[in-house]
Amino acid sequence: MSCRLALFLLFATPAGVAAQIAPPRNLIAITHVSVVDGTTPSPRHDHTVIVDGNRVAALGPAATTPVPAGAHLLDGRGKFLIPGLWDMHVHTAIPGGQSVLALYVANGVTSVRDMAGDWAQITAWRREISAGRLLGPRIVAAGPYIEGGDVPIPHLLVRAPEDAGPAVDSLKRLGVDFVKLHSQLPRNVYFAAARAARERALPLAGHVPRSITPREASDSGVQSLEHMLQIPTPCTPAESLALVPRFPVQGVLGRCTSEDLTPLFTHLARNGTWVVPTLVAQYEVAHWPKRDLPGDLFAPYLPDTLRRYVAQIFPMADSVPDDADAVGHALWEKRVALVGVMRAAGVGVLPGTDAPLRNSPPGFGLHEELATFARGGFSPFDALRAATLEPARFLGLLDSLGTIEPGKIADLVLLDADPLTDIRNVRRIVAVVANGRLLDAEARQALLRDLVAAAGR
Repeated sequence: MSCRLALFLLFATPAGVAAQIAPPRNLIAITHVSVVDGTTPSPRHDHTVIVDGNRVAALGPAATTPVPAGAHLLDGRGKFLIPGLWDMHVHTAIPGGQSVLALYVANGVTSVRDMAGDWAQITAWRREISAGRLLGPRIVAAGPYIEGGDVPIPHLLVRAPEDAGPAVDSLKRLGVDFVKLHSQLPRNVYFAAARAARERALPLAGHVPRSITPREASDSGVQSLEHMLQIPTPCTPAESLALVPRFPVQGVLGRCTSEDLTPLFTHLARNGTWVVPTLVAQYEVAHWPKRDLPGDLFAPYLPDTLRRYVAQIFPMADSVPDDADAVGHALWEKRVALVGVMRAAGVGVLPGTDAPLRNSPPGFGLHEELATFARGGFSPFDALRAATLEPARFLGLLDSLGTIEPGKIADLVLLDADPLTDIRNVRRIVAVVANGRLLDAEARQALLRDLVAAAGR
């Protein structure tokens, strides 16, 4: 896929924030730091990392790695350096979306995979980014997705198999990085669109509609299944009788089953099909009646325009059974446990949040997704790899991203606690280097304050 991906650093900031962003520095030296990049299960202590332009120029033991004259110094004593994080399921090009692009970078998310949005807006941002004026994450994007019914997000409406090829042709002309298939596609249209994308060498990702099974989606060439749609939830018959009649969103959280899911996961692994479960988004669905969610803590960073848009496309339920919250949470816990089962079966699992939903605020949601991976059985090391090395591998970009090595793009996050002892320490951000551009501790705090001010909070 790498030959199709345009790697742009998005610099999109609200008015008043740009002054807080450090200009590109020719040389940055992070000295005496512990390097944790997913290549080894323990930190490489007391190392020095040299950044020259937007690349890692040198990496080695501090005692033997000289610091170039004139380099901007960051003291890494007691700190841990990780690669920039990926959020593999977001929506950026929506009303109010530009104003929070910088929030991803402030939270160490230097790259995202945009799963549907206004392609003209994304390409316009890319032009602005190339000029170096705005701050935000690197974006790999689908543009409009292929859908079989009307939805409030930019899409190509395809209701007949013969229309699938022309739809994919139009996406190829746009220059999208991959094709996303969505939930309302009839069975014959889904397979026609998948075949058209394969014939045109366009990568495939997306939802599993109810018209097909996850196994069939995998066999059709889809490289990532989003939200675990149509993957059942392990439940006993008794649990199924107790849960299903009283819970209104089974379509998202999966039907209950007592069948062994290992053969399905083994099949996905054999096909090289990855899964992006978006557990923080599923939490929001599972707790549909709740007026307060963990992600609401970060609402002050989000402008009203964005919050109104999200509320419009994902409204609160008017009425739900009294026990729906407890029932939903029980189902969600079972979905969380599935990520560990999938990983044990050899399925690649990637973190995505469906940001900017209420429970998935940009950047903050990714931190919580990684903590939820750990809850599902991932070690801190495996959770960190899932957000750094593995996305780069999935996208075919491991030659330039995903780890900290000389010659690779300088996407780095400096933490003041070890993520290998607790993955929640990815929240403990001191500084971020995005494509060689430094956001130090002072600038980062100023940026966060300015984002709140720009949101009118």
